[in-house]
This record gives sequence, structure tokens and C-alpha cells, in this order.
Amino acid sequence: MWIGLVTLVGITAAAQIPSGLTGRWRSIETSSGGLGGMLEFNDDGTLNFSPGAVVEMKYRIEGAQLILPPASTSGPEQRETMKWVDQDHLLLNGSQTLSRQGDRRDPNNTIVGEWTAPYEMPGAKLEVRYFFDPDGKSLLLVPFKWQKGRYSVKGTTIRIEYPASRPAEGPFRIEGDVLTIPTSGGTRQSQLRRY
Repeated sequence: MWIGLVTLVGITAAAQIPSGLTGRWRSIETSSGGLGGMLEFNDDGTLNFSPGAVVEMKYRIEGAQLILPPASTSGPEQRETMKWVDQDHLLLNGSQTLSRQGDRRDPNNTIVGEWTAPYEMPGAKLEVRYFFDPDGKSLLLVPFKWQKGRYSVKGTTIRIEYPASRPAEGPFRIEGDVLTIPTSGGTRQSQLRRY
């Protein structure tokens, strides 16, 4: 009987999660230094989250160089030497290998799409993500530490439980690719964009 009850509760909880909520989201508003966060809502009521760098920037390609904005307000543009290993692997500056995620989106512009590259922080091996659009816009996501949490939805209210902090509970809404959720303590709201 207990197994059946647990299964029924799990099915009921999963049925209340709107299909548009599951997936990957990142902060729209960030600090002046580009700090924000990333959330991944799973359809079983669990989530993964990490604070990190969320940087939108323009890019262009000149010959065999990927050109990005300056790292500081008065610095020079960043010029990354590109070498294609194959259509799904790109070597930057001879040391960082980017691997394509998913199918090649644009046969005329090989860099368009999502890319990952490994990087290490003290005590953790993580992945940085680059997104290149065909219109010269890019997004860089650098998670600092992925953690697990839980969430539940009842009507238009969401409750998000993060370890070692107060739960975030309050109204949420999805409008196109923008998700609005409460912050811890429920005093403010945070907006995220699907990625």
C-alpha cells in the first residue's frame, strides 16, 4: 500500500509541473561584473542551480580570429585564434577546445550554435558554455558550483527549496522564453531567460 501511495504522490506532483517550466534558464539581470545564475528544472521536481558568470556580448570573426569585446572598460578587444579540428570541435588560442552541442545549425556559419569547454575551479570540474547566434550576438555561461534542490508547483505558486537557505515561495509566470520566480524569502522576483 505504501509503495502505491508514494507512486501516486509522485505522479500527482509531476502532473502539476507545467511543461514549459522544465529546462534550462539563466539570469536576465546580472551584476555590473556579469554575475548571475543558472537553473535547470527537471520534470521530477528536482532542480540544479549554480551562481556564475552570465555574459551577453557581441562577436565577430575576422579570418582565423574570434573577436570579443574588451575584458575591461578601457582594454583592447579580445582576439582568440581559431583552429577548426573538425566541424564539431574548435581550438581557441591553441589551448581551449570547444565541443559543439547538438546539430550544426547553419551550414554557412560554422560557429553558430551551442558549445562547451571544460574548466576547473578548486575542487570541481565544470563546463563553460558558449552560444553564438547568426546575428553576431553571443552568450557566455560560467557556473561556479552546481547544487541540487527541489521545487513544487501548485496553481500559479512555486516553492523552490535550496540547501542551506530559506525557500523561495510565491507566484511565478512564463511569458515566451522569460520565467519570473520569487527569490528566497519571497520579497522580490527574479527573471530568467531560457537557454
